[in-house]
Amino acid sequence: MVKKKVVLIKIGGIILVVIIAAFIYFLSIRSEFTKYLDTKYPKLSFKVGLTKNNILYGNYYSDVICLNDGTYFVISKDKENISEDYIQYKSVMQYNSKIKSAFKGRAIQKHIKSVTGSGAIPFKENVSYIQINIDLINGVDQISDAKDVLKILKEKNIVTNSVIFSYEKDRSYYELWLPSNGYNLTRKQIESKIIKIR
Repeated sequence: MVKKKVVLIKIGGIILVVIIAAFIYFLSIRSEFTKYLDTKYPKLSFKVGLTKNNILYGNYYSDVICLNDGTYFVISKDKENISEDYIQYKSVMQYNSKIKSAFKGRAIQKHIKSVTGSGAIPFKENVSYIQINIDLINGVDQISDAKDVLKILKEKNIVTNSVIFSYEKDRSYYELWLPSNGYNLTRKQIESKIIKIR
């Protein structure tokens, strides 16, 4: 009985030491992340979350938020390098914010479930979008909505390679790919570009 207790105490002690060592190691990686960000972006402040281990990819990572602009991103470390996607995530946020603001206060806003956009990185105010994605609500005239969206983009001087509309109708899912300068297309021309996905 006494031997069992001694063995259990030893096992418990070993487990506790391993946990403390792992905690200290994770704190040291978090500290590396903080120093890396402070060095790379000296004018910005970041809050680095707890460090986690991704066994599948063999690396360590933390969630980060930039306190200056609210950008969320991930920083990670493998055996040799630290990598992060702050500029990419910030650009996505800026592209999305700009395209959402184009429809703010317009009648069409009520017909849009979601809108996102992407473009060259880093974001620049007057650079063209590569793609704009618009998910329309059910039960509306999607063709008219598509034409309205293209007119607003022209009015706001927003250019993109393609505007991809998606919507559900009669329990089927459709996509409509249009160029941003397609605002003069007829209803028939727009309908010919609709693709049934499922």
